[in-house]
Amino acid sequence: MNKNPITTIVVARFHYRHQAELAHGYLEDAGIQAALLIDDAGGMDVGLSFVNPARILVREEDRQQACKVLNDVGMSQNVEYDECP
Repeated sequence: MNKNPITTIVVARFHYRHQAELAHGYLEDAGIQAALLIDDAGGMDVGLSFVNPARILVREEDRQQACKVLNDVGMSQNVEYDECP
């Protein structure tokens, strides 16, 4: 049993699946492990993403670097940031 859980935070939310997937790819390319949480019935009900936007989670210690990557690639437009300035 792991006594030291990994703390993750949501760094960004997107209303469009393709934007979230693109941002996730940029983070992975930068060497930042990220999780993408999307609840839109597998792309069948895109309206769900406006109620429950796609979220990108990173480790808490990667927050600043993740925010910098997303800003540097221009993903700061059309995104709701949780932990990024």
